[in-house]
Amino acid sequence: MWRFILRRLAFIPIIALIISAFVFVMLRAFPQITGDPAVQICGLNCPPERLEAIQHELGLDKPIIEQYIDWMGDVLTGDMGTNYYGGQDIQEEVVRRLPVSIEIMVLTLVFGGTIGITFGILSAVMRNSPLDYGVRFFAVFGQSLPDFFLLILLIVIPSILWNYAAPVGGYVSPWEDPWTNARMFVPPTLILSIGGAAGLMRLTRSTMLEVLRSDYVRTAQAKGLHPRAVVLRHAFRNTLAPTLTVLTFTLATAFSGALILEVVMSIDGLGAFFFRSVLSRDLPVVQFTVLYTAMIVVFINLLQDVLYAYVDPRIRFR
Repeated sequence: MWRFILRRLAFIPIIALIISAFVFVMLRAFPQITGDPAVQICGLNCPPERLEAIQHELGLDKPIIEQYIDWMGDVLTGDMGTNYYGGQDIQEEVVRRLPVSIEIMVLTLVFGGTIGITFGILSAVMRNSPLDYGVRFFAVFGQSLPDFFLLILLIVIPSILWNYAAPVGGYVSPWEDPWTNARMFVPPTLILSIGGAAGLMRLTRSTMLEVLRSDYVRTAQAKGLHPRAVVLRHAFRNTLAPTLTVLTFTLATAFSGALILEVVMSIDGLGAFFFRSVLSRDLPVVQFTVLYTAMIVVFINLLQDVLYAYVDPRIRFR
């Protein structure tokens, strides 16, 4: 297994190089689509001399290859550069906002995984019961509604009915004020996890139904094992491989959910930082965020492959 992990790790620099080069070139090769950052800074009525001066200051007048080599050289030395608006250090801004996005992604994964797996198992075990029909209805309902619509309802409905509003004014760490942090993050992340939980319910239910019909499950039941042991120890373990696939995919796509939540709820996290950077054509921030997200996806896929070997002993790495 270690040989497999080392072989996968050896491909990470190549993947990072390809992704960074692709994003870098696409952002600069088509200014008519992505927009010129110098025009964003100076304005549409900017004099040509001032526009050229800004492009020279930002290094946008250099050939694309030279710009890319300069940027990669800075990245390899740990210098992520500064943003175009305010000259703030990108690495410091990312580090400051990262705990917000991490908390959103972790809570979304925990809520989605717990709800989806628990009710998926109950739905399979209690097939064709009122609970099963309710879970199936919720699964279809949860996958039909977009996240941003539910988050907007979370803002509007409590404020109208109960005069409740989530606290604003910046990130509050759970170590500083757990109650305020819970009020700020638990309701929106619970709403955000509905889509992932719905998909996980359907997958868990279908795989559990297939496993519960297996011969070894019927043998375990015939031997007199407790139903809970049959379901959790024998049946559920054989559904973990597809469940892990969905969970890791949910974690990989949680960044987009964090972006929606941060924008709708006006939370200053990494997703909102990236969103504002895209709108303002702040290229250094966009480049770094895309590279960072791609590396997270790569490592999550590696973790998924490694976990497969632990949940299914039949899997062997070569």
